[in-house]
Amino acid sequence: MHQRVLFITRKWAPAVGGMETYSLKLTEALASRSVLEVKTLPGRANGTPPGMVPLAVFLLEAATLLFRRKVDVVHIGDLVLWPLALIARWATSAPRVAMTAYGLDLIYGRRPGVLPWFYRCYLSLGIRLIGRSVRIIAISGPTAALCREAGFKDVVVVTLGVDTPLPLPLAAEAPAYPPFVLFVGRLVRRKGAAWFARDVLPLLPPTLRFVVVGKCWDAREMEALQGSERIEYRDFVPDDVLHALRREATVVVMPNIPSGGLDVEGFGLTALEAAADGGVLLASGIEGIVDAVVDGETGFLLPANDAVKWAEKIGEIERWTLAERRVFVERARHVVTTKFSWAAVAQQTMNAYRSGE
Repeated sequence: MHQRVLFITRKWAPAVGGMETYSLKLTEALASRSVLEVKTLPGRANGTPPGMVPLAVFLLEAATLLFRRKVDVVHIGDLVLWPLALIARWATSAPRVAMTAYGLDLIYGRRPGVLPWFYRCYLSLGIRLIGRSVRIIAISGPTAALCREAGFKDVVVVTLGVDTPLPLPLAAEAPAYPPFVLFVGRLVRRKGAAWFARDVLPLLPPTLRFVVVGKCWDAREMEALQGSERIEYRDFVPDDVLHALRREATVVVMPNIPSGGLDVEGFGLTALEAAADGGVLLASGIEGIVDAVVDGETGFLLPANDAVKWAEKIGEIERWTLAERRVFVERARHVVTTKFSWAAVAQQTMNAYRSGE
């Protein structure tokens, strides 16, 4: 008999982001494995999260729902919503209450400022009240370690997933000419786009361009990308264009750099997407990225901040024959499909609901 699951999330389309993708894709996959009800807070039409008033209304509606519904599992979409987990316990809504943890939701309180201080106190209160009674589903091993360090006692790891790859077009078997390196992600310091442009690009052949796709969140990152004819910045590209860019790039890079404990890459969904689209991925071997890359199979993990190692690896891949590239790409896509499909993630989530009962 299917378990009855109530999934509650404040991260939903048309807002855009990794948490929104997780909520949408996971619930789609859970729907065939459970009797699923989803309570969501849709984002704004421009892709940004909703404001405080819609959030307050959503919390009230969700709390009311917890008193009316009796299910097997209540799954809360992120740690910010921990009061709903407490209410689910008070209302005995379900024998199992779970919450997803991403990483940044655990360390945001370490930052300076009034809001991080308030959040730190808010999360600490939640841990005292529900830290022993709620199952935490962490999206990576490093995120799980942060959960236990914070005080949560019941923690399991279920990674993020990726859509099943579509067949590659025959024209995508070889990189494009002129050749380019591709970066996809938000322009914030820890993502490393500016570092790559300053430290790695000058070590690469002058024919190799650097294409950057993503929203600018930090003006200093954008400044580092300006003034060079070798760097092409694109704020947004349609999905079909992005898929093609990943396939055609000489390499796709995730050159993350350590942030001193004030920010974190909880998992690294871009790594899965690159491999699924037929790209050859190079990524920093730090934080949650290590759980998103099967080193040597779906991509290559490199030391963060080591420009020489990055340049050497890019040069090595440039010298691959078409046959060598095809073998690697096909193997990477097979591993991603087998290990990281949303169907596999949904089944692991269902197992996390049941384990330890």
